[in-house]
Amino acid sequence: MKHALVTGSTKGIGYAIAEKLIGRGYFVFLNYGHDDTATVPYTEDCCAIIKADVSARGGIETLTSAVQKKTNMLDCVVFNAGTTCRAPFGELTYEDWQHVMDTNVNMPFFLAQNLSGSIAENGSLVFISSELSIRPHATSIPYGVSKAAVNMLALNLVKELAPRGIRVNVICPGFIDTEWQKEKPEWLRAKISEKIALRRFGTPEEVADACMSLIDNSYINGAIVTVDGGYDME
Repeated sequence: MKHALVTGSTKGIGYAIAEKLIGRGYFVFLNYGHDDTATVPYTEDCCAIIKADVSARGGIETLTSAVQKKTNMLDCVVFNAGTTCRAPFGELTYEDWQHVMDTNVNMPFFLAQNLSGSIAENGSLVFISSELSIRPHATSIPYGVSKAAVNMLALNLVKELAPRGIRVNVICPGFIDTEWQKEKPEWLRAKISEKIALRRFGTPEEVADACMSLIDNSYINGAIVTVDGGYDME
């Protein structure tokens, strides 16, 4: 049985990816940080749920230890956990900025470092970045900057892990119908949809399908794939 880890995976995009992996016969380590009500409709023979705050070094150590107690080999790691801060430019604090950078960039690096010896030869890493890593969006400067850094982190890891045949790729979702987006008022959702060529938000399952394509295709490496319905192509 193959093993996979998906961070931030008890809801939204992460959960959709975990479901796809379980459906393909993987044993999947799901992860959450704070929502103690998190449950999934799967048995212990195909998944394990690990509580670990992956925005902090202690959480990274907890997650690494829990995974390595169950297996010494991961075939796939999806770095999905992330956060944002929508404070206006003039009100952003150092703590705001640092928290976003820790969650989205710093801790994924150290998790990859911790797990590097456990990733199978010819394994796959996928980083979930964002459309906002490519196009600036003033609603969250630290989020966009952190996700641009994720893209470059992944490309650097391509070179680092190539001798072992480990592939590293990135998905940049656009506006996807997760909790983050469903909280937006209808007038704003309509305005955003008008900027998308397909005139709608995407689904977590559509991002998960793209993720599985990157995992399955043994010759895709160093790719940055947008899943955005043609944003800014209206």
